[in-house]
Amino acid sequence: MKLWKLTKKQVVIRLILLVVFLIALYLLMCLRACPKWREQTSVPPGVKGTDGTQETAVAPPEGYERIPAAEGSFLQFMREMPVREQGSSIMTYDGKAISSANAAAVYTLSLPDVDLQQCADTVIRLWSEYFYQTGQTDRIAFSYSNGYETSWADWQKGWRYLTVPVTGWTFRLKLKGQDDSPQQMHNYLKAVMRYAGTLSLEAESQPIGISEAHAGDIICKGGAPGHVVVIVDEAVNEKGERCFLLAQGLIPSQSAHVIAGVHNSPLGETCPWYTETQLSTAPIRLSSYPYESTDALRRWKDGFPNAAETNKGE
Repeated sequence: MKLWKLTKKQVVIRLILLVVFLIALYLLMCLRACPKWREQTSVPPGVKGTDGTQETAVAPPEGYERIPAAEGSFLQFMREMPVREQGSSIMTYDGKAISSANAAAVYTLSLPDVDLQQCADTVIRLWSEYFYQTGQTDRIAFSYSNGYETSWADWQKGWRYLTVPVTGWTFRLKLKGQDDSPQQMHNYLKAVMRYAGTLSLEAESQPIGISEAHAGDIICKGGAPGHVVVIVDEAVNEKGERCFLLAQGLIPSQSAHVIAGVHNSPLGETCPWYTETQLSTAPIRLSSYPYESTDALRRWKDGFPNAAETNKGE
């Protein structure tokens, strides 16, 4: 039996094709490492215009008052976040309107035009917008679910993160020049949203007690399915008992919103404010997701101090 052999010319051709394929694969991966954020621009019927802010749209329960918010705090930032008119539908990334029955208020915060800004991504987006707008850009740094840490500080200098399919390996490559524009910040967030999630937020955070909880802290369960919501407001009564507003995004990617309360809430029928008892008793039952353990109440990295609350009574 005669053995089949390649001629020298055939070997050269195959090597050239292999090199071309590898170069094309590398270029495609580099292109993916440099995503471009494009916003959803169409506004479907049912999605109404702006009507005030979180603070004006959602009043505290009877007998409670909002705690003071320090200038430049995350608490102040969220209270000033614009919201849509009451009764406005929630908008999805592909320009559809869905029911807002589970929303006490719908933020006007923009969406990318792809299905990325889901629950963990919404929290990452809110934190990042706050950091960017208040000059705390060194805090815009998030790990992927594989544990690889990324940062806006690197991204704005032109570094990009290349994740190899199947292997899950991530590498840092210098592919661009200096650019600290809002567009680039959102490009960075798009890259983060692809590979971060509830698992990475859980890994970057630590459980806290309810007495420590403040705006910016999260209730998070990593996994598939997992879920995360973020505390966006606080109020207190004369007895010193606190209650909290929570915000979230969901699948499919949709408008960030203040979540509604559970039925027969201690503060009134479907009151959107959650008491300390509700958030510190297992299971933690929210209107959109049940958390089986109180360890779900967590602080991401160094948290979001509110000086007005810290210095209360001094």
